[in-house]
Amino acid sequence: MSLPVVAVVGRPNVGKSTFFNRIIGKRQAVVAPEAGVTRDQHVHPADWNGRWFMLVDTGGIVPFGDKGVFDEPVSAIARQAMQGADAVIFVVDVRTGITTEDEAVARELRGVDKPVFLVVNKVEAKGDLAETETFHRLGLGHPWPVTALHGEGSADVLDALVAVLPDRRPETEPDDLSVALIGRPNVGKSSLLNALVGSERALVSEIAGTTRDAVDTLLRWQKRRIRLIDTAGIRRRHKHDKGVEYYSVLRSLSSLARSDVVVLLLDATEGVVAQDARVAGEIHESGRGALIALNKWDAVPDKDDRTFLRHEEDVRRELPFLSYAPIVSISALEGQRVPRILDLCWGIGQERQKSVETSRLNDILQKALQKNPPRPYQGGTGKVYYATQTGTAPPVFRLFVNRPEIFPRHYIRYLNNQLRAELGFEGSRIRLDLRKRS
Repeated sequence: MSLPVVAVVGRPNVGKSTFFNRIIGKRQAVVAPEAGVTRDQHVHPADWNGRWFMLVDTGGIVPFGDKGVFDEPVSAIARQAMQGADAVIFVVDVRTGITTEDEAVARELRGVDKPVFLVVNKVEAKGDLAETETFHRLGLGHPWPVTALHGEGSADVLDALVAVLPDRRPETEPDDLSVALIGRPNVGKSSLLNALVGSERALVSEIAGTTRDAVDTLLRWQKRRIRLIDTAGIRRRHKHDKGVEYYSVLRSLSSLARSDVVVLLLDATEGVVAQDARVAGEIHESGRGALIALNKWDAVPDKDDRTFLRHEEDVRRELPFLSYAPIVSISALEGQRVPRILDLCWGIGQERQKSVETSRLNDILQKALQKNPPRPYQGGTGKVYYATQTGTAPPVFRLFVNRPEIFPRHYIRYLNNQLRAELGFEGSRIRLDLRKRS
């Protein structure tokens, strides 16, 4: 049974994300003094005194006036969350008083047939509490004074909220696979997410840097529970060393740790650039499964039967450390080969979990050693005595040798390639751990 849903709505910069973080107990949504930081939905389970619900943080609703380029689609996503919720928390700012935007949002909410909680935020200074009473004019019942930054008043709102929500317990079902969509800005991550889910779950725009937080979406696929993580575009360091963009990049990279498989999106019309190589390096170092998707394939001009091969060769040359990652060409906009993404990700996830019998592993290594024995290096010749698998996801093989330091990197790479040729592990890094035999 799904949890009841509570949407947090309001105009921009009234403290919705701060209130969201306060309820869930951690900094999930990016918070900054500037308006319009939250552009997508953020969904997180929350509980209050044993009563569970899903909390949805949304971008600001801008009803009219001088709308920015993001205001229309962001408002549409917020309204979608509002319509699908069991209850709505409408956040306003006591410091600005009632604005024309607040009145317009209130008119929309008065027509909604569900509980609405009017939360007056930033009640800190002397006299703010009395000012809270003026929000009765919005016609949404009792205004709840809170200071989201410090938590004052939040308990009272939550007591009233859970009293009107159905009592449901959270699902204990684990994810079957978690997939992170990663790449530099404007390569089509949110478009791919929407194509996979089949709805406008995340904002899509032609302006780079639209998604600033990691956004999780749960998807039922072939009776499996798949978590999709859309992330902010990873920029060059000097462009994001301060402020919101810096924290967004940190959260994108931390999404690697929460994923089983990472889809690295590249722009097929631009080819691989230096920033793509940096992102690919982060994926390789993380040890997560990897899939490379050449997006915007529909926009590649003059395609013939060798176009994909040429692009594949370019990617392999520019990203040699992801040589194990499958490559697929897609068009998130047109839906071209999008269904293959989950098929490939599932296969990569399964490959990462494989275990190899010790006898077979040692047979493969002995054949590789006979085929190409170690050469003298740094005053010695390497010898491999025995090997065993010590880990999965990614697979780790421990090799007991005479002296680990005399094995050159190119020979370790050779052994790695021989294991992959025999055992597969497509899309997964293979780690070799050389240990001196005692």
